[in-house]
Amino acid sequence: MSLPIALIRAHLVIDHDADDQLLTHYAAVSALWVAAYVGAPFDANNALMVQAALLLVATQYESREAVTFSNAYQLPFGVHDLLSPLKDRVTGHVAEVAA
Repeated sequence: MSLPIALIRAHLVIDHDADDQLLTHYAAVSALWVAAYVGAPFDANNALMVQAALLLVATQYESREAVTFSNAYQLPFGVHDLLSPLKDRVTGHVAEVAA
């Protein structure tokens, strides 16, 4: 599993295990999204990746409805900021090799 269920429950302040299957699914989806965004495998030891994944899990858990009045493409506050330093940059620039 990408994120420990105990950590997810603590983040969401949940004291029961009734939603563990759903939370585990959201954690897997969040880890895959983080990995795709930064262009590197999800690392459960990377605090930035873990925090961003927890924010995504919380948003998915709290907003399970398909219809919302907020922007459907908006990420939770802080996700971009947490992952920006980890993201592979593709600029098209190729450095010249000194002869």
